[in-house]
Amino acid sequence: MIDLKQYGYIEAETPPIGLIPGRITELQREQYTVITEQGEVTAVLKGTFYHTAVTREDFPCVGDFVFLQYNENGASRIAKLLPRRSKFSRADYSGHAVGYVKTILEQVVATNFDYVFIVSSLNWDFKVSRIIRYLTQARQSRSQPVVILTKADLAPDFSAPLAEVQKAAPDVPVHAVSSHTGSGLDGLSEYLQPGKTVVLLGMSGVGKSSLLNVLMNQEVMTVKAIREADSRGRHTTTHRQLFMLPSGAMVIDYAWYA
Repeated sequence: MIDLKQYGYIEAETPPIGLIPGRITELQREQYTVITEQGEVTAVLKGTFYHTAVTREDFPCVGDFVFLQYNENGASRIAKLLPRRSKFSRADYSGHAVGYVKTILEQVVATNFDYVFIVSSLNWDFKVSRIIRYLTQARQSRSQPVVILTKADLAPDFSAPLAEVQKAAPDVPVHAVSSHTGSGLDGLSEYLQPGKTVVLLGMSGVGKSSLLNVLMNQEVMTVKAIREADSRGRHTTTHRQLFMLPSGAMVIDYAWYA
């Protein structure tokens, strides 16, 4: 039996008869992977869910806690979405150009996290203005932002950009790290505690995949070389996923272009 408290679950209400709690760890199209006391299961939404959901915000996503009908011989069925304590949303234009959209919908992409790691690399693409935009999103999510400046091994003197961020956001912790050498990673341990969830937020090519791999002590994300022209990479994550670190903390990787 798996203790869901290790995945951040707090029993705020008793599950109805026939349902068990779980946390969504992966979403691919309309198929969910959910960790439950019975282990990891594949799940789909119960039919009535489509009739009760009013907007796209009402549908489960990675990080959500749910009640589901467990099926050991096939797909389990998600019956209820539990209240969220934090969330990231993005505008959904339904395939239309921004200027032609009459109604902008909200799409929730990650939930129930404690910290937002705003990841920015210390290469020439470093921009404090972008970090500030991310900070606005992080604060709206109802969680604590932490700025992570990666690739410190490529910037022998990173005191200037570090000071820039600290001046622009004096109330936000800032860490300079290197996934290649391990420098500065020990400073992240205060956030990566058992039961805590972190969202990695940042553009492609800033080192989120490398950071996740080193925190996991194994390669779980493919890392591609950045383009020399602009120091950016092509994001290789095609779906969001929640990873359990050896420390007992959890990480959700999410590419946010701003």
